[in-house]
Amino acid sequence: MSVDVGGRRMAAPDDADYGLLTVLAQLNYEPKQFFKIPATCFYPEPDVDSACVCLVRRPQPVLSAAQKASFVKVVKRSFSQRRKMMLKLLKADWPAEELARIFSELKIPPQARAENVSVEQFVRVTQRLG
Repeated sequence: MSVDVGGRRMAAPDDADYGLLTVLAQLNYEPKQFFKIPATCFYPEPDVDSACVCLVRRPQPVLSAAQKASFVKVVKRSFSQRRKMMLKLLKADWPAEELARIFSELKIPPQARAENVSVEQFVRVTQRLG
């Protein structure tokens, strides 16, 4: 089975391909176009198809350099065990009470998994965590 890297960059929350790569890429870039290139276009012919993805850099950084390090930590921890609830995973690094308050303010259900949380929600969680 091949991994569809192009699809992962274009994915949205709740898509099967939505994951760590998606969130990290979409922090700085907005995916605009995506098309597949069949293996028959290459010689020698590979065992997988290729993809072309157009990523447009966001005009303004969403987070400061210092916040980006925290963002990466939040996102990596959230996706570290894919089928676990994000809130429980984040409790390993941040106080449970603070996380519960932030999730409530942002209207993120306490049972939410990382694959259900948008890039914008990850940004807001990071900003509130300081």
